[in-house]
Amino acid sequence: MSISVEKRWLMVAAKKRREREADIAVWLGVSERSVATIWKLYNDTGDVMPKKPGGRPPRLTGADEEALAREVERAPDSTLAELIERLSLPIKKSQLDRLLAKLGLTFKKKRSSPRPSSGRTSAKRGTHGPKPGRA
Repeated sequence: MSISVEKRWLMVAAKKRREREADIAVWLGVSERSVATIWKLYNDTGDVMPKKPGGRPPRLTGADEEALAREVERAPDSTLAELIERLSLPIKKSQLDRLLAKLGLTFKKKRSSPRPSSGRTSAKRGTHGPKPGRA
């Protein structure tokens, strides 16, 4: 849970008055570590707000995700590779698979070969009775 800007500035004001971190933490309902961290941040930068989180921006935009949803609805038997190619997505199949799961989209994979028309060719394991071929 993040600490409000108002509480952050109250921490700084209390630290400037030389109040103890333990007392400030109890007063504002935060941990002593939070008070120490925000005080250090204030001393280092002059501000109480942390930097924006780092990392790469997402490769797909909201428009890409909407187009993906439409394409899955239009052709639910498409493979991951076909979706990537049709939509010119700059991601790998594994990334697309995770994205589809996150968006709650399901699709059927095409079978590489037709299902066999014949039934089971061997006896089930663990059946009772005499074994075939024995008298």
